[in-house]
Amino acid sequence: MNNIIFFKPARQTENIGDLLINLVEVELLRPFGQIVVDDISAPAWFVDEISTSPTDQRLSKVSGVPLLKTLYSLLSKQLFSSKKNRYYLFIQPGHTSRTGSESAVSNFRINAKMLMLKMMGCRIVRIGFSIGPFDNYNAWAESFGSQAYHYYAVRDNESLKIAQKYSFKKPEYFPDLAWAYAPEKIQREQTEEYAVISMRSNAFGKEHNSAYLQPLIEKFRELLINTNQQSLKIVVTYQVKYDEEASRQIFEGLKNEFNVEFIDSKLTLQDANRIYGSAKFIVSNRLHVLLLALKCGALSFPLVDQKDNTKITSIFQDNNLKDLILDVKDDSKTNSDKLAEGIANTEKVMAEFKNIQAKNKKVIQDKLAGVFK
Repeated sequence: MNNIIFFKPARQTENIGDLLINLVEVELLRPFGQIVVDDISAPAWFVDEISTSPTDQRLSKVSGVPLLKTLYSLLSKQLFSSKKNRYYLFIQPGHTSRTGSESAVSNFRINAKMLMLKMMGCRIVRIGFSIGPFDNYNAWAESFGSQAYHYYAVRDNESLKIAQKYSFKKPEYFPDLAWAYAPEKIQREQTEEYAVISMRSNAFGKEHNSAYLQPLIEKFRELLINTNQQSLKIVVTYQVKYDEEASRQIFEGLKNEFNVEFIDSKLTLQDANRIYGSAKFIVSNRLHVLLLALKCGALSFPLVDQKDNTKITSIFQDNNLKDLILDVKDDSKTNSDKLAEGIANTEKVMAEFKNIQAKNKKVIQDKLAGVFK
């Protein structure tokens, strides 16, 4: 029996963090069967970036019709065939959050279709993602949807608590897929020392919120002054198109007091590897800026409101990295002491991180192998 693995990519393609974890998942799945990537519901460039092997197939070439219809057709035909394949549907990693009755009804309808696929023999899997916040309607709709899954596994303990609260079917823990990413090796650039700041400007969504961002800029400014980093060059970057305005506001807010460079284009994975890998440290409130920077060898500090950034704080706490978390609500001394201590112990912190990421990568590999047993 052959494994045919259909992969549904992320809907959000503006964030190289989503590109990163989708790329890693496809690479991890490839040894377990024939990969078919849904290129009908995702841009061609994004599919080409995450599916780099000539052995991978494209849904448009396999059937030319949408993913669920393709699976219904294949599973129906197989009912009357002596030749059997095992079909898997892997849903993109990332984050799921919904509110409102319309969203709940829409999700319920989609999940009803997924349940039908399950009854026809399809194994539906989602790994390494976060859930919440939900209102009650959407929490129960997602709980109903979990019945369709062969394996439903979230990447942090806060998400697991939500799943357990609403009686999801057998929710599991599965580390963020960024832990298994292997960035290309680079020679660290021998230039002047610099730090990177890359921030989103809102709690959720895509709209720029200057009022939300301003306290984070002020906190970053205080951190530089209180730790005697005023002479350090600051590089402002963004790896999500929606953060362009936020980055410009950071640059304008710091340029008169510090040596600041603004890279006014969305980073590619290669750009991020080069820029993060040569930085003294990174400050961000985006999860995959922080994890990617750590994977590239740079000390990374989440500067967050723990109420709004639970997926970041939960993942850092789950992995014994809580001492790197800078809370915008904490006093200046508390955060400055954390930053100073982290910088002073960079080698120790990064050595411990290597152990953490090796452990997470093994957990990912072992759990994924279990999915295909």
